[in-house]
Amino acid sequence: MDICRTRTVYVLYLYCKGDDGGPAMPMSDPLHWESTDPRVLWSPGNVSEAIPGVSTTLNWSFVGDAIELASRRAFASIGVLSRAEVSLPARAEDRLIVAFFGRAVANIDQMRIIGDRLPGTSANGVEEQLFGVVRAGAENHPSYRRWPVVAVRLPAAAARLIRNQREARRATQQWWRRHVLDPPVDVDAARALLVDAGLRYRQVFELGVVASMLASALYDQVAALACRAGCPGLEHRLVTGYAGMEETALLRDLWALSRRHCDLDTFLLRHGFHGPDEGQMASRVWREDTAPLLALADHYAGLDDAFHPGRVEARQQASRASAEAELAARVGPLRAPGARVLLRLARRLIPQREVGKANYTQCLDGARLAARVLGRTLTRAGRLADPDDVFHLTVDELLTGGGADLRMLVDERRRLRAGYETYELPDRWTGPPVPVPATRGRPVDGRSGAGGAAADGTDAGGGPVTGVAVGGGEITGRARVVLDPATADLEAGEILVCHSTDPGWVALFHLAGGVVVDTGGQMSHGAIVARELGLPCVTGTGDGTRRLRTGDLIRVDGATGRVELLDGVPVGGAS
Repeated sequence: MDICRTRTVYVLYLYCKGDDGGPAMPMSDPLHWESTDPRVLWSPGNVSEAIPGVSTTLNWSFVGDAIELASRRAFASIGVLSRAEVSLPARAEDRLIVAFFGRAVANIDQMRIIGDRLPGTSANGVEEQLFGVVRAGAENHPSYRRWPVVAVRLPAAAARLIRNQREARRATQQWWRRHVLDPPVDVDAARALLVDAGLRYRQVFELGVVASMLASALYDQVAALACRAGCPGLEHRLVTGYAGMEETALLRDLWALSRRHCDLDTFLLRHGFHGPDEGQMASRVWREDTAPLLALADHYAGLDDAFHPGRVEARQQASRASAEAELAARVGPLRAPGARVLLRLARRLIPQREVGKANYTQCLDGARLAARVLGRTLTRAGRLADPDDVFHLTVDELLTGGGADLRMLVDERRRLRAGYETYELPDRWTGPPVPVPATRGRPVDGRSGAGGAAADGTDAGGGPVTGVAVGGGEITGRARVVLDPATADLEAGEILVCHSTDPGWVALFHLAGGVVVDTGGQMSHGAIVARELGLPCVTGTGDGTRRLRTGDLIRVDGATGRVELLDGVPVGGAS
């Protein structure tokens, strides 16, 4: 690569990181920031859906600063942040998202500031929707200083969103398919693709954040409307049955694949960027490894026609229409027009949250494609021992060639990440992070097997597993604890119990009779998909995967957020 081309690509990369190029992640340990302020509240919560598990160095160097900057630009575009606040803060305490011990973690205090400045929601509302629960004693401190700016910018951003998302979706799909069909063949082309993927990732993530904030605000308003009408909980049926959802399209094509109405190549050109742990660049998505996809198709082939995604969608649309009629009868003729306007906005804008997620996931896969080429090239040159070692380098190092001894650097970072994988972070904490030995999937209090659990399936106080009520009614069935979707053996009708979800889990949701998720709130990905499929769902349990185990007979109540153990599998039983 000649020096002019190298400089051009690197300047583009710096632009991707921000107008001033930094500051970027701490390079002494790319996967861990330092935080000493004892007052700041942190949570892996909702961000674990987008970035599951322990990141590799390359993954975090690609997404970390991009997410921070894109989020700030999005908040500025709707008037919540000033232009001076669109930067990459040097301190962890001033950032929206950082990495602790390799795991992506959200700064809840910073997110609460956004909620306090945004009309239509609140700090407590943002905390509950994104992270499942509001800490005891938390108070809203609404700030009206930015409201005049928000009053001008927010409606304009909302008016542009659907058009911008549609254009971004079309452009992202075309870009991705072009590079999948004609991948880069040399270092120059791979580096250029990596930079291009980073630029696109930041741009679509910015749109996605706007969509997410508007969707959260609208959900808050729909929930408040239902409560004022004397029917709390009706919002679960009012925000479902949306036609044209990204997830529904995936399920329709998977159904067609299972019945050989769609060939594998066509399916992969539409959805091949999805797959297990797709939010991690080092994972192998369906276009790279079709085995998990074909296993899902085999399960779908055995489903009754009542499971057809189109029929499920029609049932949810009918449920929403019934809920809207019930609400109209409750609010009366004077408030009915306003209610109809609000619900129309919800129908148009809430699905945009999932469009944004599809866009940035597809951009990440473009970077994955470039990284694979660079990994093979560096291995052939003898600079890496294995092509997958490329994921232990930063984007900077891949664009500039890195240091003299990449193997030693990779060995050090691999050992560091392996150590991080032996620990977990609490669901939330205040002050410096204190990791604890990993227990997920290991015996806890006398019970063993996938997920582990207390001997009686209850907490220390003797109560059920509890979390956020997402809706879908109530179901009783056998639990299936799934820690890795790539190896899941979920039977139709079993209750899926998992730690977090990303779009790669959607196909499993359609097999499930209900869903229990450790993380997330009302507007998390798992909650949105479960409502769209009409599944009883409880999110934000914190420890469902540790306290329940495969084979347990459980009752999931999506209206109350309770999961009761009715008949536990004994130690040494099914796992």
